[in-house]
Amino acid sequence: MIINARLLVIAVAVTAAFLSSSSSLRRGDDGRAVLEIRDLELIPVDGGAAGPESVAFGAGGEGPYAGVSDGRVIRWLPEERRWVDHSSAAAPELLDGCRGSQDPMKEHNCGRPLGLKFNNKTGELYVADAYFGLRVVSPEDNVSRPLGPQHVGSPFSFANGVEIDHETGVVYFTETSTRFPRREFLKIAVSGDATGKLLKYDPSNNDVEVLVDGLAFPNGILMSEDGSHLLVAETTTGKIHKYWLKTPKASTLEELVQLPGFPDNIKASPRGGFWVGLHGKRGKIAEWSTTYPWLRRLVMKLPPRRVQRIMAFLSRFGRHVIALRVTEEGEITEEIIVHGAAREMFGSISEVEERDGCLWIGSVHLPFLGRYSL
Repeated sequence: MIINARLLVIAVAVTAAFLSSSSSLRRGDDGRAVLEIRDLELIPVDGGAAGPESVAFGAGGEGPYAGVSDGRVIRWLPEERRWVDHSSAAAPELLDGCRGSQDPMKEHNCGRPLGLKFNNKTGELYVADAYFGLRVVSPEDNVSRPLGPQHVGSPFSFANGVEIDHETGVVYFTETSTRFPRREFLKIAVSGDATGKLLKYDPSNNDVEVLVDGLAFPNGILMSEDGSHLLVAETTTGKIHKYWLKTPKASTLEELVQLPGFPDNIKASPRGGFWVGLHGKRGKIAEWSTTYPWLRRLVMKLPPRRVQRIMAFLSRFGRHVIALRVTEEGEITEEIIVHGAAREMFGSISEVEERDGCLWIGSVHLPFLGRYSL
């Protein structure tokens, strides 16, 4: 995505407005807490890259770290107000050609890091790369290495979310589709593709096990505080599922909640429950494409960016909810709505991470990371 003049003007306006931040927290008619955001701090990605889709913090609070469009994982140094390189999956000879790229057609060479998670005991950073699969970066390295059995061809067609059991070291991750690459992600939702999987990587034997298959765009993933289950976002259906790891329900999947939008990443909230970023509303395009095969075929033929623009236009109508806080029982207790210039900027959200009284807001499309003080 190339940053146009209009986007830059809006970004400057939002950043300026942050100096006199205004927002409101109220109760909606349904009893939910409603956080209305009109402005927030924007932290531009360096080097021309974009899309800080997910963030992670080190065990000592270092960061945030974020994966961006040119294949790098970068680290924010708050005291110095700048980003520095952390790691990448691309071969060293490709780094200069990849740096600053926002071209989806380069992703199969440069990589596209999405989900990030630190192992707090070892300091290793696990990366779900949409083209290079599940990978890990040791504290002393700056190039990630692949995990799991290595076969000819892509290790995992579209690795997306990642989570760690800190007690056992086992890693869970999602594979969004075996048919479509990340740059064709809209086709996954429009076509109704259900080739996604929930997988488990065991570092003790370097083995990968499929826990669930037949999922429709599995995305973000989160382990419950007690370790009894995983939460898995299924983007196409708009559902959050529970996959039981323990209790008599172990190895079963059940629906937790149906959401009004397309869920992306899931992050625990220190105030209880978890945040789900909403990539967009579940609008008429998705509904009609499922109902009418002729429309599905038509939409599949359109360039992805045109479909994104249509969906972005339709999302302008009505309230623009970018994230929901949900309890472990599936009750929606809080929603975030953006207004004004902030609404112009954050048309599509991937993640909300709540930490130390701040919300970090990431998007797979935008050239900055948002930061909002609660």
